[in-house]
Amino acid sequence: MNGTLDGLQVGDSAEIIDISSDCNRAGRMATLGFIPGRRVTVTRLAPLGDPISVDIDGQEISLRRAEARLIQVK
Repeated sequence: MNGTLDGLQVGDSAEIIDISSDCNRAGRMATLGFIPGRRVTVTRLAPLGDPISVDIDGQEISLRRAEARLIQVK
């Protein structure tokens, strides 16, 4: 099932399939390692759900939900 990274729960893992090009953050996201084909796992959610922390290639990265919403996963 396809969705966006912000829809995953702690412990969920998914493959990145696309990053929205409708924003000016796509380049930054690629620099952080969010590239189609890579796997990402949600490791933590803040108490109010924002930000979320994910593991990508052994690196833990925190993202705002708005940023995670730009990343399509399956």
